[in-house]
Amino acid sequence: MKEGTNFSEHVEEVKQQYLEEFDPRQYHRTFYSSLDDEVKFFLRRYQEAFTNDPLLSARCRSRRRVLEFGCGPVPVYAASAAYFTESITLGEITPANRFGNRVTWMDRRPESLDWTPFFSYLASLGDGRKAEEIAERLREVFQVVIPCDGALEEPLAPIRQKYDVIMTTLCLEFATTTKDDHRTMLGRVVSLLRPGGVLLMAGALGNTSYAVGSTLYPSVSLQKEDLEEAVASVGLSVTSMATLERLTTSKEKPADHLGVFFLVAENREEPGV
Repeated sequence: MKEGTNFSEHVEEVKQQYLEEFDPRQYHRTFYSSLDDEVKFFLRRYQEAFTNDPLLSARCRSRRRVLEFGCGPVPVYAASAAYFTESITLGEITPANRFGNRVTWMDRRPESLDWTPFFSYLASLGDGRKAEEIAERLREVFQVVIPCDGALEEPLAPIRQKYDVIMTTLCLEFATTTKDDHRTMLGRVVSLLRPGGVLLMAGALGNTSYAVGSTLYPSVSLQKEDLEEAVASVGLSVTSMATLERLTTSKEKPADHLGVFFLVAENREEPGV
């Protein structure tokens, strides 16, 4: 394993900030204490993609491997894929977030963060399954929480698995501060995608920073055109993109984003190429 040489020094600085300062419980209190319309947008788009997008229906469910890259302390986005696959892997850089997902929530410990409203919303989008059923299904298909680092040439090293679907939410734009670094990191993540695989990416538009308590975390400000160019630069084709103007106040979310996005992109590389 070695650090990539194409990143600016800011990538290492941001990574160390998350490793040393990020507090999952305070993050949950700040951004997930209630279910807002922007999170509903993400959940709804993920649910629609895993249910209706023809790109995601080619393989039988038992052979579909899903990776969520940069899951943070949040299990609920991966739950959208719970009935799509028999195998979901979560990747996360910070040990505290890995512990929260792997041990406290997956093992139903009483100290785990409360995601009930989010599972209830997912249930309202589906075919009659209850929130508890969706949560239990996620626990059934969940495989492992593994360390991931988009600054490495092999982001999951020593694991070299390729995935049919990679999903990433509010991650890459917050791990980088320049568009060049964002494109480079996206390329590292996409290297984990099999030929014919699909990338689902959701995040913030026009954001430069957000706060958790007194700690300010930086971000690269991206627009729709930047995302399209970044995806094309790493060899993928955008098949759909949806955006939503900001619907939350700065008091509700201490961040300066102008909106949010959700995109679907396909790796059209042929096997063996």
